[in-house]
Amino acid sequence: MHKQKYYVNLHPLSMDDISPVKIPDSSLIQYEIEVTPTELEEMEYILEETQAHDLELHNLFTFEHYNQDATDVDSKEVQYGMNRIFEKIYEYGTPETKGQLDEMGVMDLSPNRSPKH
Repeated sequence: MHKQKYYVNLHPLSMDDISPVKIPDSSLIQYEIEVTPTELEEMEYILEETQAHDLELHNLFTFEHYNQDATDVDSKEVQYGMNRIFEKIYEYGTPETKGQLDEMGVMDLSPNRSPKH
């Protein structure tokens, strides 16, 4: 199956964007990947799932008080999602992208990285 280049936008406010062209915006963190249509769908799903867990306000506060346990669980889910995103970016990334991630040291492939409930 034919692979096409895309750019994954990991801007903290809108990290659910994958573009077929690099966006000329210095505030965006973009990683170049090469994927098939099926791999693109998988990447979009992981981004959307992680974005959905990012700051779920109902987990931060209740009407009575701050809910630390729910916040901790949500934080772990977001970190787990980010680890999955970076794994896929690395897997599908161009050599330049893989080099960037290696330099940054963002890969956490430890076996204890899944969220604990």
